[in-house]
Amino acid sequence: MNYQDFQIIVDKNNNIRASSEQGEVSGELRLDINRTKQTCLLIEHQVKDAQLLKGLGRELYQALFPDKINARFHATIASAQANKDSVRLRLIFQSPELASLPWEFLYDEDINIFLGNNTETVLSRYIDVPLQKRDIKSASLPLKVLLVISTPTNLAKLDVAGEEKLIREALGKHIEAGEIELDVLHEATIRNINQKLREKSYNVFHFIGHGVFENNQGFIALEDNNGKSQLLDDERFANFFLGNSNVGLVVLNSCQGAAVGSNQVFAGTAPNLVRRGIPAVVAMQYSIFDNTAKIFADEFYRTLALGYPVDEAIQTTRNAISMEVGLDKRDFATPVLYMRASDGIILDVKKNF
Repeated sequence: MNYQDFQIIVDKNNNIRASSEQGEVSGELRLDINRTKQTCLLIEHQVKDAQLLKGLGRELYQALFPDKINARFHATIASAQANKDSVRLRLIFQSPELASLPWEFLYDEDINIFLGNNTETVLSRYIDVPLQKRDIKSASLPLKVLLVISTPTNLAKLDVAGEEKLIREALGKHIEAGEIELDVLHEATIRNINQKLREKSYNVFHFIGHGVFENNQGFIALEDNNGKSQLLDDERFANFFLGNSNVGLVVLNSCQGAAVGSNQVFAGTAPNLVRRGIPAVVAMQYSIFDNTAKIFADEFYRTLALGYPVDEAIQTTRNAISMEVGLDKRDFATPVLYMRASDGIILDVKKNF
């Protein structure tokens, strides 16, 4: 699949600059931020309301795509369709307040679709950092995946066995063919994770467990030597990957792993990982139910194993969740993709299979 890029940058003064193959256009973002935040609070409390979600998505869309930018966006879509391409929509927010909003709900009323579900408009968050862009290198076979499962005995029990089973089933034929190696770490202590990352050059790091976001900081719940919870803040968690250039993708299947701080755009586990150099991070901006987590694991890894770029894989996954769970629940917009790579291919099927 070929892509036509459409990139939107919103600066700290709410000025919008959109760029595509057709050139650049600019505009101003106008949004009643207080009203938007009130709606977001209802969604965070798991209100089931399709019109509420569309209403929020419409407000976000109208703010991000004022007249000229909207016209250019639709022109890009038309051009992509004529060439049988897709559109790669990249969002960059310099304001932490704007970055914290759930842009995966963007709703284009003209075509009656959430952009986060539309497989013709691949949506990701871009982190603009002063580092050289590092593409996600197509891994040489086998693709090495480390699944870390954290189940502290003093926290709510998760159906991690069911999710692990789905991941194994999704990757089954590729594992049998020697194309993918899947290692599972059940005792998720700091020392055990460090040791596993030293033993093998993993390409994908997938975490299943609990995450929290408090006082503008994200925490991942690992285990101490007694099996109890040991909270690791976003900076210390990112240190797992220092000097590890093989990891192209981190998946955080935990509550609030995608939350962004209100004071710092990188305050939050997922953005901080990208800031440290990880090319792509998938995380959850809301707590995720076990049934949705299973759908996510099954659809995402099946698609990724077929060689789809990670941004297209997450898009098809959101769409699958919306069809199975419904458009009246927030679940489909829960997975968030942060990237700083131009190409999201993890496994190049055409080259390697």
